[in-house]
Amino acid sequence: MKKHIPLLVSLFLVQFIAVAQSSWKSPEYKPEVYRKVMVLVKTTDELIKRQVEDATVALFKEKGIEAIQAYSNIVESDLTSEDALIQKADVLGVDALLVYNIVGNDTAFKNTPLINASVGIPVRVGIFGGFLGTNVPIAGGAKTVKTIKVTASFYNRSSKSMQWSIPLSGKLKGDNSKLANTFAKKTVSAMINDNLFSL
Repeated sequence: MKKHIPLLVSLFLVQFIAVAQSSWKSPEYKPEVYRKVMVLVKTTDELIKRQVEDATVALFKEKGIEAIQAYSNIVESDLTSEDALIQKADVLGVDALLVYNIVGNDTAFKNTPLINASVGIPVRVGIFGGFLGTNVPIAGGAKTVKTIKVTASFYNRSSKSMQWSIPLSGKLKGDNSKLANTFAKKTVSAMINDNLFSL
């Protein structure tokens, strides 16, 4: 058994490292102090856009990083060209951009255990007792589970290419705000851990 312990520990470490290294950072990237980071969610769903942008900006501010939401600062004409966006960024004092891009969603059907209630009346016929009725399912059964896949990407003025990225996914369970907070927490935490900012 003692011979197998180092092997088990090394397997555990390999699995942990694979999970922990889900983000990517440009090898040339150097941490910077940014005047402002703009958070932009690319979606037509206005509610999700606001929830994710608000949650991310709030977390940045908790960490001492100045950030603003795109939905309250950018209009469609600002997104017509790269030059138009840079001009608007100059006006707003924005040096970096965090973009959430929804790259897909999966819908799966999941069976959950049925919870039944017995409906009917007890019946007595001679020495035989019984129940006249049926079991009615009141919970469980087939449920639809929707998984959203998102990529968060970070850009700055020092380079024209993406500087950092992380894939995200989460189950949509009716309340979008929980998923928005989860995406924001994972993204900001990974950005801090990957040393993107000079704080």
